[in-house]
Amino acid sequence: MAYSLKNYICIITGGTGSLGKEVVRQFVMSGAKVVTNYRDEKKFANLKEFCGNPDNLTGIRSDMISEGSVRDFFQEFSKQHQRLDVFIHTTGGFWMDGEIGETSLEKWDLMMNLNLNSTFLGTREAFVIMKKQCSGKIFTVAARSAVELPGGQGAYAVSKAGVIALTEILAKEGKQYDIHANAILPSIIDTPANRKSMPDADYSKWVAPKEIAVLLAHLSQAEVQVLSQTALKIYGKA
Repeated sequence: MAYSLKNYICIITGGTGSLGKEVVRQFVMSGAKVVTNYRDEKKFANLKEFCGNPDNLTGIRSDMISEGSVRDFFQEFSKQHQRLDVFIHTTGGFWMDGEIGETSLEKWDLMMNLNLNSTFLGTREAFVIMKKQCSGKIFTVAARSAVELPGGQGAYAVSKAGVIALTEILAKEGKQYDIHANAILPSIIDTPANRKSMPDADYSKWVAPKEIAVLLAHLSQAEVQVLSQTALKIYGKA
């Protein structure tokens, strides 16, 4: 299903990842001008090919867990574009870490940086732009684990729970500026990496990245004005 996002200007982080590339393609197909970050030139070239080498897709080299790099990304974006309609942060990572008592600070910090700190850095800069223009939509990616808090996923679950809390605060602070902020909470996303790590799982119960991309395109439309401060559970058949 295609939605019309013609003339929209969007930032989608993590565009070279399994979820990000589907979101990028959906938005490009819907007519939006999409800017994504990348760290690997080859991966960005593959993304462009995946999307059909469209003119409405551009990339800026950036590491979303580096404050300086994120600020440079947004400065370059602002040179090219006068506004930001939608910001979608798909950057993140997963680690099955065992019990808290066995979790190293290194692994804990890894999850906080990849998931929570990257979301903070990206949404902070997007919020500044949207506040000036008094409009905009922000979408973050949390996880089912963030609300169920299962044992054995402590660092990951806590980092994603922080994403939900951060997004709710953004929604509250953005209300007076007509900024909407929502978090999506997928269960297990059907990606090659997840299939490799869980070869005996029932993939039919997982959520396809394309389904998430279509939902985000729908929610990004200007006609959808009633949704903010929401944690959307996307659990599929699980």
